[in-house]
Amino acid sequence: MQRRQVIAGIGGAATLSVAGCLGTDDQGTTLWNEFENGEEETLEEHLDAFNEGRDDELGAENIADMEEQLNTAIPAGDGPETFAWAHDWLGRLHDQEFLHDASGSLDLDIGSEFTADAADAVQWEGGTYGVPYAAETVTLMYNPELVEEPPETLSEMVDIMEDHHDPSSNQFGLSYPPIDPYFVSAFLHAFGGRTFHTDSGELGIEDDEFVEGLELLRDNLWEYVPEDPSYESQMTPFNDGTAPFAINGPWQVSGFRDAGIDATLAPLPDIEGGSPTPYTGIQVWYFTSALGDVDEAATEMTMDWAEWYATTEDVITTNANRHGLIPVHQEYADSDDLGEDVETFLETVETGTLMPADPRMDLVFTPLEDALERVFNGDADAAEAMESAATEIRNRWD
Repeated sequence: MQRRQVIAGIGGAATLSVAGCLGTDDQGTTLWNEFENGEEETLEEHLDAFNEGRDDELGAENIADMEEQLNTAIPAGDGPETFAWAHDWLGRLHDQEFLHDASGSLDLDIGSEFTADAADAVQWEGGTYGVPYAAETVTLMYNPELVEEPPETLSEMVDIMEDHHDPSSNQFGLSYPPIDPYFVSAFLHAFGGRTFHTDSGELGIEDDEFVEGLELLRDNLWEYVPEDPSYESQMTPFNDGTAPFAINGPWQVSGFRDAGIDATLAPLPDIEGGSPTPYTGIQVWYFTSALGDVDEAATEMTMDWAEWYATTEDVITTNANRHGLIPVHQEYADSDDLGEDVETFLETVETGTLMPADPRMDLVFTPLEDALERVFNGDADAAEAMESAATEIRNRWD
């Protein structure tokens, strides 16, 4: 999915720390991440705790455009031993031979330690290629200085957006990346349609239910967002306090709050005749094929890090309380003590559907995004645009 790639355009690559003498390059054993500023700061704290007392330390780099960097670095032998990303890349990375099967190397039992979705999310064709540490999705956020109570229905939300929408004054009803299938999936899937049917492996964007969700999105939300669909432009109105609503995920909460906006979370609004069904993701520490070229100590450190991060109470609760990351460890998944943000995200996750990890999904997004833009700009009928995109996608698959 694209959601962290668009965020990456806001900041450049920056090294958190690189230390130690493990591995095959002069950087030692390294993890990569593409975290937003608040999450990155928390990662630094966790990494300091993990490295305390170690002779050789695990280093970390914050990477802009993770996908492109991995595609370049791993074949060249310059990639990290582990990196953090959502589970939906698993099938493609496996087919590219970018991953390391840790089935016989982990001390914990993935199946018993984590929720069923989380355990499934790191396994592919009999192998285990990472450790899951959190679940996430997008939900509604509102500015309490502009909105007294969050809307319970989409029609109520539209009324509030209408009251605040004045593009001539740079005021908008909503901050929301409208062309990104991950962000808008809640509405595209609202009437039972699916971008991709995981059970059958079939494309779903031509289905009547999917087209109905697209028309809902076009008719109710599109006109209230800024004209520029880029992530940064879409976040600006809510970040500046001029939009009552945003729809985003836990990675953005601290950024809004650091900007002085009391971003308050709420469930996605009810939809007449349907139900918002967003894509949900499992965040994973992936193990890369670089582990095939390092010594035993480097491999052990990498496995230790992933297991420690995913099972340590302080890491789990800090990520939950600061960033709304939903625990997937069995001991914490149903906890009532992790704050209102987690409770709200959990409520939304429970209405969602897990992102497909099928490698063919990589060939879905660009044609779908192009078709969404044509529909939203009034250049194409929803059904015709989806039919055209589906033809292009199937041709790519062939």
